[in-house]
Amino acid sequence: MSDIIKKQLEKVEKQEQKYLNQKENALQKKKKAFSHTLEQKIPLKLRENIQNAFYKGFLVIFEKGTDVIEKTYDKEKILWEYQFQDKKFCENKKRKQFKKLEKCANKSNRVNIAVTAVEGAGLGLLGIGLPDIPIFLAVILKGIYETALHYGYDYNDKREQIYILRLMRGAMAEQEQKQQCDELVEKTAEDIEKGIAVPYDFKQEVKKTSEIFSNAMLIAKFIQGIPLVGVTGSGYNVMVYHKILKYCHRKYKKRYLINKQ
Repeated sequence: MSDIIKKQLEKVEKQEQKYLNQKENALQKKKKAFSHTLEQKIPLKLRENIQNAFYKGFLVIFEKGTDVIEKTYDKEKILWEYQFQDKKFCENKKRKQFKKLEKCANKSNRVNIAVTAVEGAGLGLLGIGLPDIPIFLAVILKGIYETALHYGYDYNDKREQIYILRLMRGAMAEQEQKQQCDELVEKTAEDIEKGIAVPYDFKQEVKKTSEIFSNAMLIAKFIQGIPLVGVTGSGYNVMVYHKILKYCHRKYKKRYLINKQ
């Protein structure tokens, strides 16, 4: 194993441990307690509607939306960039060259964050919370798809789609669920790389991911449904996008590095 790959994997490992062992500070505990109190005031019917909106949003996008999402970026150009940067890195195994590959994987996310902020704020001003869910999920998946391509992974493969759903759960899981979700992400990646079958029930995977998303975004979507005030809830969209893409980038980077050992 080259020094650069070893050092980069060690860096990823430290980041993962920090993520998994994150401790809540006093302010975070107070915010969590406040959120819990507010959640109790949200009608059960609205809770069910939010979860159902995420579930249907995921199904529609995975079944029919990938072609539409692909029209928002140049897939061939990204693949060419990956092949070029990958070839250069394989030739010299230099840190500088790896950073170029990593930079390419990161650059599109700045645009996606801006899109997330604009669509969330615009709908929030109008008091539209639930209808923006498919749009929001599409922007997240656009970011994940672009990241996957930049590290050489084909998101159209069914196993990779299951991996993506599990990635999203790993990124959004509550502290007590993080370890379990992260282990499943790692096991799925390992099985894919080894060519081992990945057992799954697609609708169940979507349901589990929808539950975690709806629980995490319950208050934001509730607030976003209130005209004018809703713009406050839109800021959470950006936070969620950043959180998910940071986690996904780390995992794709790790897979890439392990394959280059």
